[in-house]
Amino acid sequence: MSTTKPGKIVVLGLDGATFDLIKPWAAEGHLPVLQRIMREGAYGSLGSTVPPMTAPAWTSFATGCNPGKHRLYDWIAREPDSYRFTPVTALDGTAPTLYSMLSGYGRKVVALNVPMTYPPVPVNGVMVSGMPTPSTDVTFTYPNNTYQDILNAIGDYILYPDPGEAYSDSGIDSFLERLYRSADLRMQAFAYLRQRETPDFAMMVVNGTDTVSHAMWKYMDQAHPLHDATQFDKYGNAIRDYYRHVDGLLAGIVESLDENTTLIIMSDHGFGPFHKFIHVNNWLIQQGFMSIKPDLRSRFKQTTFDMGFSPMNVYNTLMRFGLGKLKREVVRGQGQGLLKTLFLSFADVDWSRTVAYSLGNVGQIYLNVAGREPQGVVQPGEEYEQVRAQIMERLAQLRDPATGENVVESIYRREEIYHGDRLEQAADIVFIPTRLEYFGFGEYEFGSHKIIESMQRGISGTHRLNGIFLAYGAAVQPGVEIEGASLVDLAPTILHLMSAPIPDEMDGRVLHDIFQPDYRPAPIVTSGEWSQSDNGQDGGLTESQKQVVADRLRGLGYVG
Repeated sequence: MSTTKPGKIVVLGLDGATFDLIKPWAAEGHLPVLQRIMREGAYGSLGSTVPPMTAPAWTSFATGCNPGKHRLYDWIAREPDSYRFTPVTALDGTAPTLYSMLSGYGRKVVALNVPMTYPPVPVNGVMVSGMPTPSTDVTFTYPNNTYQDILNAIGDYILYPDPGEAYSDSGIDSFLERLYRSADLRMQAFAYLRQRETPDFAMMVVNGTDTVSHAMWKYMDQAHPLHDATQFDKYGNAIRDYYRHVDGLLAGIVESLDENTTLIIMSDHGFGPFHKFIHVNNWLIQQGFMSIKPDLRSRFKQTTFDMGFSPMNVYNTLMRFGLGKLKREVVRGQGQGLLKTLFLSFADVDWSRTVAYSLGNVGQIYLNVAGREPQGVVQPGEEYEQVRAQIMERLAQLRDPATGENVVESIYRREEIYHGDRLEQAADIVFIPTRLEYFGFGEYEFGSHKIIESMQRGISGTHRLNGIFLAYGAAVQPGVEIEGASLVDLAPTILHLMSAPIPDEMDGRVLHDIFQPDYRPAPIVTSGEWSQSDNGQDGGLTESQKQVVADRLRGLGYVG
């Protein structure tokens, strides 16, 4: 095939999808559409960001850049001049996205439910924001009337199924019903917008492949510590059946493609079982890197904390007595709620004697640097490097007291995995827990008095470092299995397929191996324009909206 006509693209994001599940289920005949695409198209593992978190991963996809250039490293970020944190939005990103670049190149765009597109930006087409949209009460579409147009066309639209429903036996069926309905409505909305707009680039993300895996992994995985054999017959195939439902929805998209359109299916990260927490700040206290204030109030709180008075223990007790409705009063947060003022928190940390703290998900440690943090004590330069090396050396020795195994698989200095003018916002140390069956938590409010703790309820699956990539269409060489692809490669590959300029600032590469040998895109200039962040239609989140988003993140098992 040779062509000089710019191609069109349809991107379907399956959040958290993994070949660890897709390949065996496809081989068993449960996923015929994905099996066909792997056979007749190109596919391969897709490296995520480090750590593999939704916000940096989807932003890296959309910008073709590592977080050191776009500034989003997690769902949350430290507020300037404080040790508090806030959920991030698209306004916090500093690199241009595919949606805006393509609009600037005169291409028509439809972007539906893509994470980190809230607040929406003006595009040449339509944008319906995904996470962290707080609710449908805010303006989350461009143009503003698009939400009403969708309601008029298909009757309903669901932002998010609540995974919290699945954490009690009585709520599982309701959760699954809403999960399926959400996917159906999303696909109907996508079909409606594609037909109405006839876009050059159309993208939709299905969140349910992530949400169902967070909530239901323990039912499928007979080796999981929380597996209940009595529930296996009813829910053991819940994740597989949802994948099968989404596979069926894919059939309509595949049939709608013309010869000039390439379909890309991808995920932001993979998935696997989650067994234990690592409460990183507890470890920092134990190792002498973090100190609590010497005043009576803070010392009393630390004493009761050491005895087990902590949010997770109180919450588990309430759940045993059927008082789960009080969850908001005790779950990890920043001091709101009836009981929270009694819990040990960052407000009790003696920052004048603290050299390091953890904030965020998976495994992120910040040094308390003079001139950067409000009460920083670690001097930049030689002292900074000495302290960082000492923490990394001790972290490598952290073991699970129950099994004796080392719980840290790899440890990085930030400059080893990130680069760019936003490097300063990154954690100074990033570590990946063993098999990612452990999950590091850096909490403002100390969630538990233990360092390593088995999970008792809630999520049972979490992210892995490799997602999926599939490409299908006339431009794609059938049966090609690519290696070494990364999220940042997709933006330049998409621009190449669309004969659009590729900015030199992008970190990714064009995945030439997927194309037919005689495929030639229309001639393009070598470098596209690169401008700073898109500007959303609205400002950032209000305090009440931050609480809504934080609750939703905690429901998915993140620090929020």
